[in-house]
Amino acid sequence: MNPIAAFAESTLRQHAHPALRLGELVALVAERVDRTLDCARLRGVLEGYPERFRLLDPWRGAWRGARGPHAGPPSPLDVWVVAVGEPDDHLGGAPAAVRLRESVRWLGRGIDARSPSDVSRWYAIALSERAVREAVVRRAA
Repeated sequence: MNPIAAFAESTLRQHAHPALRLGELVALVAERVDRTLDCARLRGVLEGYPERFRLLDPWRGAWRGARGPHAGPPSPLDVWVVAVGEPDDHLGGAPAAVRLRESVRWLGRGIDARSPSDVSRWYAIALSERAVREAVVRRAA
């Protein structure tokens, strides 16, 4: 496997969030593997491993026109990346947090990326997971 893809997969599996925006993942991977890495190159590498990664792009498909006439080109940072392998048995953290993380990740595996409503629902779930995690961390601190 490509070393960039291997490190991206390990980063996704060790991260607190079940999915990362492409820009977030680029920052983490470029820091350790290749400082010249950009969103387009990482996306190309990850698309070569569909059995390991799921890229959810809200602006790919027939609903592209919903952005409006003055929206400009879609940003590659809007793409979310999910590792779709089997869950890790050695994830650390509170059991409820691990279950929430893995549930959101598992839902990302089955999303029909061609369905705007499926992708939108998953985005809402992924963003809610982030908000819940931040609220729990703030309350614990």
